[in-house]
Amino acid sequence: MSHISFARPVSLVVLAVLPVAAWAVHGGEGIEWGAPPPVLAKGAKFAVLQGDPSKPGPYVVRLSAPAGYRVLPHWHSQAENVTVISGAVMIGMGDTWDPKALKAQKSGSFGSIPAKTNHFAMFKVPTVIQIHGDGPFDLNYVNPADDPQKALK
Repeated sequence: MSHISFARPVSLVVLAVLPVAAWAVHGGEGIEWGAPPPVLAKGAKFAVLQGDPSKPGPYVVRLSAPAGYRVLPHWHSQAENVTVISGAVMIGMGDTWDPKALKAQKSGSFGSIPAKTNHFAMFKVPTVIQIHGDGPFDLNYVNPADDPQKALK
């Protein structure tokens, strides 16, 4: 049984009543992309939209991953909530990398992965995902040797 479920996109009339200024601040044109945190492999871009993911409290971040980008089996101390903004992410559950376990989540999908649930991801096409939750955000590799920070030492 899977611990994650992704829902189909749903249009919300509520978005029509958001103030234009709030939308512009968080829209695609105003996002400042930078390198991902060291716990993620190089090659992706990362942006903090709201809050500070390194501290307790709510946060919203985006990850822009190129085709072929992978995040090896890992878990988080807090639930991870993911919305696929564009492209598609392949998500698998478990302790070891298993390409057969990957399931595609397309643009507009939303999913929530419970805290301390081992999972992994792959991006076959350029993809942008949005992650939100309660910080601090952490990423703990099932196999510590998979942590990109180990290669820096």
